[in-house]
Amino acid sequence: MQLTRRIHLVGSGVWGFGLSHASDCHVYLVDGGTEAALIDTGAGVDDAAILALIDASGISRERIRHAFVSHAHADHAGGAAGLREALGLTVHAAPEVAEILETGDEAKASVPVGRAQGTYTPDYVYRAVDRVERTRDGSRVRIGSLEIETVATPGHAAGHNAYLLHREGGADLFTGDTLLFGGMIILQSSWDCDLHAHLDSLRRLATHAHDGFFPGHLTFSVTDGARHVRAAVEAIERGGIPRTLF
Repeated sequence: MQLTRRIHLVGSGVWGFGLSHASDCHVYLVDGGTEAALIDTGAGVDDAAILALIDASGISRERIRHAFVSHAHADHAGGAAGLREALGLTVHAAPEVAEILETGDEAKASVPVGRAQGTYTPDYVYRAVDRVERTRDGSRVRIGSLEIETVATPGHAAGHNAYLLHREGGADLFTGDTLLFGGMIILQSSWDCDLHAHLDSLRRLATHAHDGFFPGHLTFSVTDGARHVRAAVEAIERGGIPRTLF
């Protein structure tokens, strides 16, 4: 599903558009011309569905060189191992997330929480990734004619990153689970969910100008995406917290 000239949606589960396995987050394919990259990788239950959607996009598999993982939760990161194997990707994540991915640590990835919620089946396996490149806040990776900037946004989970896509004429923000459409957030009883860190991260997002707004679940905005960040920050400034999904 092509969303903009540069952005395709190649995975989306029950909290989205039902394009791939139900447990998948949104998986975005960013086209930089000579190279392309994935933003998040889905749960890894049915990598073939995501690969089929990549093929349908018209972007050759050979051009896809990178995957940027927002955080370690399995719906976003569980597919990193399989897609790395299938596409030869370099996987990027924050140091805390990279360690979880390389060890395949289901507890630190909060897989038990997801099983309790019904997101993952009892037999779900969180596969380790053999190698992950560590990101740092503010670092940029060139993807053809584009650049992807890491924006550290801990709170929903340890080591959570948002990613800012710099393109000709503007920028687009991929927020993972830090922020959803309408200024909504996700809080859950996982070991690393930290409300105060999350609120600080929302304030940080407000300092990054962007047009498109592409979260990990629900719907998105192609233009005026900053209104979703403003809605969240306005709730904080009133002494409250943004609306929560659960």
